[in-house]
Amino acid sequence: MSALVASFLLIGYLLAPGIIYRLAFSAYIPAKRYQRSRTEEIVFSLLVTLLPFLLAWLLLHTPLGHLNPLVNGPPKQEAYQTIFRSLLPGPDLAKDRLAPAYLRGFYEQVRFLGVLWALCGIEGWLCGRLVFFYGDYDPHSPRKWFCDRFLLTYVSEWEILFTSLALPTSQSDVEIEVDALSLDTLYRGKLVDWFLDADGKLEGIFLEAAARYQKADLIRDRIAGIDKPKESYWRAIPGAKLYLVASTIANYNIRYVRPLKPHELSEADTLEQLRAGLGDDAIITALPPEALEALEALEDESTSFPSHHPRKQ
Repeated sequence: MSALVASFLLIGYLLAPGIIYRLAFSAYIPAKRYQRSRTEEIVFSLLVTLLPFLLAWLLLHTPLGHLNPLVNGPPKQEAYQTIFRSLLPGPDLAKDRLAPAYLRGFYEQVRFLGVLWALCGIEGWLCGRLVFFYGDYDPHSPRKWFCDRFLLTYVSEWEILFTSLALPTSQSDVEIEVDALSLDTLYRGKLVDWFLDADGKLEGIFLEAAARYQKADLIRDRIAGIDKPKESYWRAIPGAKLYLVASTIANYNIRYVRPLKPHELSEADTLEQLRAGLGDDAIITALPPEALEALEALEDESTSFPSHHPRKQ
């Protein structure tokens, strides 16, 4: 019985609050994904449970804590005394005293844990929201100091580097572009996902619209005296995504790029992007004027649909 009670208290007051906190926190920012030891897990749960525990204790010592119990049994203090005596060595207590005491104690614990877990969830949600707006804080703001000192210690450093977390929320629509030198080959592309191992170390990254830099072609052209723009040596890599293993990557260059709207792209920009992806040997033919007029007419028709038939982007 003693082991059962100890397990209940350990799970209810330490492990479960930590899990609830992380679940609520991850609604905004994924918590750091690594396997803690049992001691580290208990210390973490103890820290995040301390403030909710004090608040729950204060709440249940107000009129809220004096509500009539939903179960019949001995008074709360008497019930706890009976439970404590039953856990100590000595003669067994009568079942007609023990069962009502445990039932009353269980009710009291469920009520307290309900309040405690709710407060842990609120604490995790508030902390996640505080970190979410990290990029908007003034460098000397107390909120930024609190995030740096406490909250961000449980957020993956890759989450900070590979997202717009450190940028103002007005720039949250930026795209993360990565240049990665892997096995003496330079790759670039838009970062769409990454993976961590059990210790929180980077395992690999996924790139979209990936391209490989043709270093050998550059050297050959320089020897031959051919001068081309460096952008022309990038070659698109077939496939939807490129996966790079982190252990093969020597260094990273990370860029935060605001995506251009279609109306912001000039004809020269579009042609330059096509040549960079397809190579100088590709033949790009402009559409005849009548084809452009037909496309514009189709766009005008599509935008004239009723509101209950939105155009699929």
